[in-house]
Amino acid sequence: MIYVIAACLSVIGGLVYLMSITRTEVKRLEDIIVTKELELVEEVKKARQDSKFRSSAVNWGKSIEHFVPFMTKFPLPPEDVVFLGMPIDYVGFTDTESAKKCKVHFVEVKSGVSFLSTKQKNIKRAIEEGRVVFHEIAVDSNRAEIVEE
Repeated sequence: MIYVIAACLSVIGGLVYLMSITRTEVKRLEDIIVTKELELVEEVKKARQDSKFRSSAVNWGKSIEHFVPFMTKFPLPPEDVVFLGMPIDYVGFTDTESAKKCKVHFVEVKSGVSFLSTKQKNIKRAIEEGRVVFHEIAVDSNRAEIVEE
């Protein structure tokens, strides 16, 4: 009987020891969770600040685009350009009275560290390679027809 009691006490002691280790591990994991939650809150805060900064930079860029033709180094007179905004900011037309000197200009405005998007690079390449097409559409009453030359 003493052996049974001793064995039971040993098992109970072992279980108490395991519970102690488990409590310690649970406390360690809870501390890690709290630390990670605080880090997450800080990262979300930083991400929101970065998002606000980027948004304000984009909004500033979109606003300033409208005034760029009036700056001294703009390549065309402001009255000769039309604002598109997307995907290219301006299309300009110079010497439209002359059949040989008439030119079409495409102008993209960038600020800060921004760069041409893939779409804008493709458009630039198409222009440089002469893949530019003029379409004329004649509208008559309720229908529109393509004028082919």
